Amino acid sequence: MSDVTSRRMVLLGLSAVALVGCAPQRAANPLPRARRATLRIAEFEVETGGAAFESTQASNRASALGPDLRGALRREFSDRMAPDGVRVVIEVSRFNVAGGTATAFGRDQSRLQGAVRVLETDGSLLATYTIIAVAGAARESRTGALVGAATGTAEGFYRDLLGQFARQTRDEMLGAGLPGARTVRRLGGALGN
Repeated sequence: MSDVTSRRMVLLGLSAVALVGCAPQRAANPLPRARRATLRIAEFEVETGGAAFESTQASNRASALGPDLRGALRREFSDRMAPDGVRVVIEVSRFNVAGGTATAFGRDQSRLQGAVRVLETDGSLLATYTIIAVAGAARESRTGALVGAATGTAEGFYRDLLGQFARQTRDEMLGAGLPGARTVRRLGGALGN
């Protein structure tokens, strides 16, 4: 191997190391693994008073957002609910619900963003997470956009946001589960286990 080739290989290796070091890394979970394994939740509180409602569709759902998001979170964490557990407070900061046409043509996108605080029974802060759920995407072709405009609905995007926010909250707090774990949890909850 020539000196030039050798230098190129070294530079390529150093460049790769530098790029890996600059890549955004997922923040470490503030809850230790042992605590995540035993974590139980007594209640979810959803605060929407300080939220920016960025569309008419979002404003129309302002009073329903808190109870609907609380319900989605309870379903997602059904296997972790216990009266003596921690309290989880969600402060919604941004909420937008886009219509099917605006989404399909790339003019708007539905978004639900908020801070999740996990509080110990004495009120002390255990962990904080930022969750951003996005629903709907622009279609790549004009035909796809027309189909998306006809089939996408604000109600569907709203339900997607709630589900995504609840799933992301669980993944952030407890770590991502194995494939199929969510289905097993839901079946267990439906059977009363």
